[in-house]
Amino acid sequence: MEWNQILVCEDTQEGIFTGIYEAYERKCDPAHTVIQAGEDGELCLFSDYRKVVPDMEKAEKVARTLRRRFGEECFEQLCLALSSWQPDKGQAVYRTVVEGLSGRVKGRLMEHLGNPYVARAFELSRAAGNESHHLLGFLRFSETSDGLLFAQIGPKNNVLAHMMPHFADRFPGENFVILDENRRIYGVHPAHKEWFLAHSQDGPEKKDLEFTDTELQMQELFRFFCRKIMIKERENRTLQRQMLPYRFQEYMVEFGGK
Repeated sequence: MEWNQILVCEDTQEGIFTGIYEAYERKCDPAHTVIQAGEDGELCLFSDYRKVVPDMEKAEKVARTLRRRFGEECFEQLCLALSSWQPDKGQAVYRTVVEGLSGRVKGRLMEHLGNPYVARAFELSRAAGNESHHLLGFLRFSETSDGLLFAQIGPKNNVLAHMMPHFADRFPGENFVILDENRRIYGVHPAHKEWFLAHSQDGPEKKDLEFTDTELQMQELFRFFCRKIMIKERENRTLQRQMLPYRFQEYMVEFGGK
């Protein structure tokens, strides 16, 4: 019986890319190799566990290879798949890469849905991409007394890094911060500078900040406007939940959110 090689990687894009690099460097058999994102996976019998330390140089080499071989669009889809909250994302992306580099794929890699790993990576990417797209419209900024624009979200998937370029492009001259409260990650954009991500377990939340009187007044006016344009006789809460789930509503000003 051949033992499985389980590479336990940090649950980040850099960590999983490093795991993929080391799987090729060690010439691991893909059929008996598992890329595990994080250390919380179930223990498997007849398996050799190896912890992978993130290495930016190795991760960048993998990123360059993926861009060169599969194109920018496919690379973005794989990165979105790695932002998923699902525990099998590392394995799905690893085996998708293996399939793409095998030489058997004709055309676009992510359209090769007959392969179960490619299909799974596509599914994870689509789910994370949909949530990111929704949040671009549902996110609400509030102005603090210091002139900072602050927003708070609680996404299922780790999509903050995919959202920051959108807002940095639209508000290049603004100081703004977006907090992913589920992961305690802050997306920070200093005015006219490059944005970056920061981790802090003790950083401020929206409830800890002080907002200007103008901001509070505008929020109340916006809620009043939303109430006034509503047609009571045509209210449909079921349809509203389908179009705008509660997990988005709790962060939106018009619903009295955070």
